[in-house]
Amino acid sequence: MYTKQLGAASPVTDLIQYPTRMYSSALRLLCLCATLRCYAFAANILFAYDLPSPSHHIWNYALAEGLMAKGHNVTMLGPFTDRGKRSDKYHPLVTEGILEAFGRNDQLVLENFAVVGPLKFMKLFVDYGLVACNHSYHTEGLKTLLDYPKEFKFDLIILDVTVSACFCPLIQRFGYPPTIGATAFLLPPYLSAPFGNHLHPSYLPIYFSNYGDNMNFLQRVVNYLFTYTDVILRWNYETQEVEKIARRSLGEGMDSMSSLMSRMTLLLCNLDPALTYPQPLPPNIIPVGGLHVKDSKKLPADLATIMDNATNGVVLFALGTNIRSDNLDVRVRKALLDAFAKLKFTVLWKFESELENVPKNVIIRKWLPQNDILGHPNTKLFIGHGGALSTFEVIYHAVPFLAMPFSFDQKITVDDLVKRKLVIKLDPRSLTSHNFLQSINEVLNNPTYSNNIRDVSRRMRDQPESPLDRAVFYAEYAMRHNGAQFFKPQVERYVVFGVVICRCCALSAIPRWRRRLSSHYRGQKNQYMHKT
Repeated sequence: MYTKQLGAASPVTDLIQYPTRMYSSALRLLCLCATLRCYAFAANILFAYDLPSPSHHIWNYALAEGLMAKGHNVTMLGPFTDRGKRSDKYHPLVTEGILEAFGRNDQLVLENFAVVGPLKFMKLFVDYGLVACNHSYHTEGLKTLLDYPKEFKFDLIILDVTVSACFCPLIQRFGYPPTIGATAFLLPPYLSAPFGNHLHPSYLPIYFSNYGDNMNFLQRVVNYLFTYTDVILRWNYETQEVEKIARRSLGEGMDSMSSLMSRMTLLLCNLDPALTYPQPLPPNIIPVGGLHVKDSKKLPADLATIMDNATNGVVLFALGTNIRSDNLDVRVRKALLDAFAKLKFTVLWKFESELENVPKNVIIRKWLPQNDILGHPNTKLFIGHGGALSTFEVIYHAVPFLAMPFSFDQKITVDDLVKRKLVIKLDPRSLTSHNFLQSINEVLNNPTYSNNIRDVSRRMRDQPESPLDRAVFYAEYAMRHNGAQFFKPQVERYVVFGVVICRCCALSAIPRWRRRLSSHYRGQKNQYMHKT
């Protein structure tokens, strides 16, 4: 190793060594630049989704923002645009008119999902995805994307597969680049199984049930049947229908939907043990629960004034982006207003239209920056619907809350939180001003709830990296390793049908073996009695 001698250096020696030192420094700089280029490339990424849910778009866009922050260009195909979020790296393509298409379909109104039985729910959910997919294939946004030059390449495709694998044909259209899946919908079994995960219906309740993770035998049998019915319905019916929709637009040269789906190697899912039941996962299913949650930003001036001047604190009431407060029954709205009028707090209510007879302490807004309000020190209570995205925000900011679940994963999420003494559950069908006030006072005055949510918040924050950083890392990992196929278990080839057949055979054999055992023991008993 070269070390400079102490003492005065010769001018001649310095003159001789100067070009060598310059050459060495330039070489180091060149190597450093080459190294940085390897790790800081700007990729072209396509992010496509067909789910017309503003809240799921918030989650998707948060992931897109994380990728753009690393210098990547993101083309985003979906029902929402965020055109106001200016960036030369963001290229929105809108599947226009999808919200209006659902507005014309009375069967698929979200409120209907809350009042139907399990089998009808599964069928409605599949139909919901098919309507979204069919509409997407008739939009200018998708047509524009399909008209890209044949030689144009994406370095990565991210597909939101929450309601269907609608956009899988884009994998073939753009030359089979590395492709990963993403979902803000926790991890339902119909997504878990295709990515090679074993299903565990004995202790993981189906997302639309009110079971917990400690089921009795009958509940486990019912949960097993619903779990695999949902998975098979998706594989046998929905996938074939999506393929028909795509072929009508793309022609018969399209690969089969099952072969295109198998090209998705990783799944980024909205899971975190702070909110969801713990479960084993294969290495290609990456939990990134709460990736959309951020530290609170500065509020708009009018809201900042309201929050700062609320000497007794603020209660925030918001039912997410898919459930409208103005669709609540008149009786429920009256009960809420009567209860709010008796509170000492300022109440911020996200209400989508005009509302009469509003108490003085209640402030109505059609839109509220929920995450930023939750992060304000004057926020004392949150009242919501128990959706995963809102609940992650509430837990992150450690705000006590009440939950009024309606459908989908809201009920199972809230039931688990009730069991852990994190939340009190409200039933809109039996809600009165009196029991609503009782619930508010219980959550605010019983330190168990605030202590528990602070504990869970600390656990959620205690990670080696943020969920968003983890999601971005694995997206880039898939690009660096040509899709990372080596992460995907081969069990995904037979996990659905093989396991179902084996377990059904085992279940059907129980009565037969029971009869044989009974006969065997009776025979032994008779033989013993005969000998005696």
